[in-house]
Amino acid sequence: MTSLERALASILESIEDARTEKDALALAGLLQRKDSICAALAAPEFWHDARESAPLAAAAGEVIKLPMPLVA
Repeated sequence: MTSLERALASILESIEDARTEKDALALAGLLQRKDSICAALAAPEFWHDARESAPLAAAAGEVIKLPMPLVA
């Protein structure tokens, strides 16, 4: 899990807390932060897939560790 994903998980928990406490101001700020992190996670530069470089690395004799897929 990347730092952005950890931050998103933390913000989602905080959003639930703000909803429970009916804190509209905190909720609005947290929702903006969530949207920003989701946009960053969706950015093309974040889409690195180790499997794309695996054939080149394997040809060079390197050991390849593929990341675990994220489950939504």
